[in-house]
Amino acid sequence: MQKKRNTLRAFIFLPLFLIGQTNHFEFTQQDTAYTGSEEFVIQYGMIVNLINEAQDITVTRVTHQIPATWTCSFCVGAACLPPFLDQHTFTLMVGDTSEFSLDTYPNGEAGFGSWTIFAENSTSGEIDSVHITLEYITVGVADKGQTPTAFKLLPAFPNPTNAWINFEIQVEQKGTYDVQLFALDGRLLTNRSYELRSGQNIMQWSLNDLASGNYLLIAKGMGQSMTQKVSVIK
Repeated sequence: MQKKRNTLRAFIFLPLFLIGQTNHFEFTQQDTAYTGSEEFVIQYGMIVNLINEAQDITVTRVTHQIPATWTCSFCVGAACLPPFLDQHTFTLMVGDTSEFSLDTYPNGEAGFGSWTIFAENSTSGEIDSVHITLEYITVGVADKGQTPTAFKLLPAFPNPTNAWINFEIQVEQKGTYDVQLFALDGRLLTNRSYELRSGQNIMQWSLNDLASGNYLLIAKGMGQSMTQKVSVIK
């Protein structure tokens, strides 16, 4: 009987101990993922002080993947670091919220970026982190001197692929066009809208997250639709 009472006391003590822990700060990210073709991309977050005292916070950027031609830096509070610096320590005052941003110049090169940002209380060792991704898609125009006579989805390449795929949409009339990627069972995996100009519009998509198999790439616009099969092999 005594053994059962000791077990019960130990069981109760552990949850109460965990509940009593205090979070000193919180790191939240408003923009965790971006897909598009803007020349300059800013992804915002914030670090919030949750206790009644100032804290020294060290922010560290870990880059998992980024094209060599991209330029990326981050700002925290009033400090904006040059691209070659990955760490910054600042004081988060009582009741203060410090704005964070990851600023990326793709420099016109399509690709995919992935980062983890760590914020650490330099005294307590408490760590909070966010993961951020950015996919930059190029939308260019070729053969400006020629006006196409039809709406065409030109053959994607490389096909089969294991990572990236390039394709061109040829349009006679500028306007809004949708590009969709479907699994063969009918599931819509990706749906993006573009403002295309007359001519050949060149695009690049990342298919890194797809499993091996066949997919359907569909371009729609101005009452027309074009479809082709895309194969992923890994």
